[in-house]
Amino acid sequence: MIERLQLQDFKAFRQLDIAVRPLTVLVGENNSGKSSVLASLRLLSQTIQSEDSSIPLLLSGPLGDFGAFRDVVHGNHRGRPMALGLTLSSVFPRSAERMSSVSFRSEFKYRTQRRETILRSTEVTRGHSPLIAVHASTERDSLVISKIAGWTPPESARAALGSRLIMRNFLANVTREAARRRSRSEDVTEGQRRLDEIELQVAQSVNSIRATLSNVEHIGSMRRPPERTYVHTGVEGRYVGADGANWPAMLALDASRRSPRLGLVQSWLRASGIADRVAIHWLTDRHFEIIVTNPKSRETANIADVGQGTSQVLPVVIAGARLGRGDTYIVEEPEIHLHPRAQAALGDYFLDLVKAGVQSFVETHSEYFIMRLQQHVAAGRLAPQDVIFYYVSSEPNGKRVTQLHLNASATFEPSLPGGFFPQRMTEASALAKARSRPPEG
Repeated sequence: MIERLQLQDFKAFRQLDIAVRPLTVLVGENNSGKSSVLASLRLLSQTIQSEDSSIPLLLSGPLGDFGAFRDVVHGNHRGRPMALGLTLSSVFPRSAERMSSVSFRSEFKYRTQRRETILRSTEVTRGHSPLIAVHASTERDSLVISKIAGWTPPESARAALGSRLIMRNFLANVTREAARRRSRSEDVTEGQRRLDEIELQVAQSVNSIRATLSNVEHIGSMRRPPERTYVHTGVEGRYVGADGANWPAMLALDASRRSPRLGLVQSWLRASGIADRVAIHWLTDRHFEIIVTNPKSRETANIADVGQGTSQVLPVVIAGARLGRGDTYIVEEPEIHLHPRAQAALGDYFLDLVKAGVQSFVETHSEYFIMRLQQHVAAGRLAPQDVIFYYVSSEPNGKRVTQLHLNASATFEPSLPGGFFPQRMTEASALAKARSRPPEG
């Protein structure tokens, strides 16, 4: 599970270092920088998921098209390096034994002549002890080892020790040489000995980071509108996708296989009052339509003929139902087009994901969703340490991220700023004043 997120000169932020929890909720006004926080995770994940391990940072992929380097570096300054880092908890492979927290920090810069993003440096740390640090050598146009468990190898030994490096994207691993020539350099010999000592720890740490970033699902705020009919290809796909494109195919396959996931989706739809049932109606062997049953009248209709809220929330619910312990879920505005009752019910849904071991990052504008989470904390169903709230705002000197604290009664102290609960009170006060005035004209 991810425990901290660190950004430097990335998009809206000059510097950011925040703790994250099994459920991290971001609120704030439009264009305040909430999406920049989530973009860092998406960017790191799609890089790790790439089949090309030589790419240090994949700016365009399944989790987003982030443009060019100037579009992701703070201030659009191509000459400025930027850095991304995570701290996470992990376990040893095939063991329940917890290991110390693992972290990495990777710095990137833009090479104007070749029009490419390159890795400037990267460091992997276990607990508070640096394992290995690598930086780009301008003299050799390559990456060299600059730190081995806190020891700095002399410049003369770095090229020889660099032969032990395995670079995959922005992470450095160490390989054991099958046959090693005896070196006349004491520094090289010492470096080789130290690399042997940390080889397993580096491998465990890097594998843990890669595993965490390899299992990330992202649902964006701009989901596809529903279609009247769909074509069945038999291809399920790994993820629902940022625009929700794959949820109809996944729903059809779950229905055909009678997957228990379908039952989870149906249960939440009923509890939220959105639908009594969502079913697949086969028109041919290749074509199908999605039928929604009204929860009150029991009328049935094609999904293209019901409210947008149903088709917009189904990708969110279906994607989450397919995730398991250790997976990461990033959702932007899950409440879009939903009635307040259904918005509140999303709080129940993400509570279930916390219990299932899924780590979620949610960007929201829904006070009903937030209040339902507060209720769960107050009732003891959601541990206070399992959820964290941040308010992201634009200030005269840049973007600011402020943690919102819940007290023992699950009340925010201070109250939510920037137009959430205060806005409701403002509108109610304005309504009362309008009622007390004589009609205009």
